[in-house]
Amino acid sequence: MLWARRWLVVRRLQRLLSLLAVAASLTGTVRPVLAEPDIEISYERDDSSADSLIRAEALFPVRSSDIQRVFAAISAYPELHDWIRSTRLVRKTVQGEEFLVEFAFPWPVGKQWSRVEVRRHADNSIEWHQIDGSLKANRGRIAFSTRGGAAHIDYRAVIDVGFPDALTRPYKKRFVSEFVGAVYQQARSRGSSTAIALASRAQP
Repeated sequence: MLWARRWLVVRRLQRLLSLLAVAASLTGTVRPVLAEPDIEISYERDDSSADSLIRAEALFPVRSSDIQRVFAAISAYPELHDWIRSTRLVRKTVQGEEFLVEFAFPWPVGKQWSRVEVRRHADNSIEWHQIDGSLKANRGRIAFSTRGGAAHIDYRAVIDVGFPDALTRPYKKRFVSEFVGAVYQQARSRGSSTAIALASRAQP
């Protein structure tokens, strides 16, 4: 009796596989579900110093202008990551703007603050450097370009919280990856809203 039950199970599995094969042939090639865009994180040495530089590169299926707008809205950064507690415009300068940024990093780093000068260049890149604060270093640059209709970003930053780099790398990787990912989500949401608004205007 046991061998008969096993044979029956095998026969049912064979029939199921045959039905799946027929269904696949009728529907054609099955397209995979598109995953969230990858954010490639790497570490380099800063050319101007011996500091460790974290780099994030990504290709997002949105307009580059939408990505740039989200990165440029520095006052809204607390909405993008919980570790950024507040960002406040201190003053405008000849070369750019100064912001006071307050962080709440996980233990053992804890609360930190950084006063940074932000400059926007003619090529639409954004550059910043710390002029005062509790962080040992906070400087970087974000470059934007368009590749095949998608937005490409190149984010490079030196973030030194005063602890050994080997200890803080996992936290920096998480912070940058989540922050850049949140920028993409915000840009995609803005792009959808813009498309809906344009479509509604086009209606008679």
